[in-house]
This record gives sequence, C-alpha cells and structure tokens, in this order.
Amino acid sequence: MVHRFYILLLLIVVSISCSEGDIIDPSVDFSAELQSCSNENNNTFVFYKIDNQINRSLSVNFTSSTFNLTPTAANIPAEPIEIDLNTTTNQLIYREFGVTITGDEYFCTSVPPSNIGVNQELTSSNGTIQIDYEATDTPNMFTRTVTLLDITLAGDGITIRQEFLLLGSDIITAN
Repeated sequence: MVHRFYILLLLIVVSISCSEGDIIDPSVDFSAELQSCSNENNNTFVFYKIDNQINRSLSVNFTSSTFNLTPTAANIPAEPIEIDLNTTTNQLIYREFGVTITGDEYFCTSVPPSNIGVNQELTSSNGTIQIDYEATDTPNMFTRTVTLLDITLAGDGITIRQEFLLLGSDIITAN
C-alpha cells in the first residue's frame, strides 16, 4: 500500500510539472470503503466510496449484459474485466455534497433523496474501468479490485487527468 502511495505521489508531481494549464487536484483520491449495488433487471451497476468527513463521493456506474455483481465460483473471470468510460452510460463521477449521504439511499435507490445538494461535480469523459478478481486463502472467497485507468474528470473549470486511480477492493463470496 505504501508503494502505491509513492507511485501516486510521483504521478502527481510529474503531472503538475508537465501540466498544460490544467488544474490538477489529487483530492479525488481518498480512502474509504468500496461499496456496490446493482439493478440487474436493467444491467446497471455502481461501485462507490463515500468520505462523510468532507461529504464527497467517487462513483463509477456502468451497464453490462455480462457482468455479475455476485458471480458464482465457476464464472469468476480469469482475466480483468475492462469497461470503457463514456459521457452517457459508463461514467466516473466525483461529487461534493452540502450534507452527509448514505450509499444505500443515494446510489442504490431508483429515486435518490431530493434534499441533497451537489456543491461540485466532476464527470469522466474517457478512461477504462478495470475489475479484477484474485482468489483468497478461503475457498470461494475472492478479492475484487476496481481500478480506473487513463481517466479525465472535468467540470466547472477543473480538469483532472490520472493514469491510475484505485477505486478500492472488497471481498466477495462466490457461491
């Protein structure tokens, strides 16, 4: 983990020194628990993390007819799953809120609460979601890691480009 921190720090320093006038704000990368939910009836999925100390979130939502949030042990992918980000159906979104949010209410309901104001929003215009599974020492348990590659987030005069951003990892049990 410390090794990744130094790589990220180096990437930020190099990005700032090579900037073409863009504002580089590394604060979109924060530590929080990776969470997820889905509406498998319409093949939509969300991975997100929330920092309630500063009332912000980083989420990636996508559609897929082949992805399964809780796969069986027999269909855990051997290779990482890659999904291209775009401006409509597969998006990475960074938001800062005026109030504290909960993921179940905000990301996992068809109609989010109406009393939540968004103070700042950055959305992706490109990049790749990479979802990788690694077996643990416990049978049928896997570490799922969600990584974002070559992303650009933009909004309200801010553009952030990062080659690598670890959204997070969770442990899943495959039946």
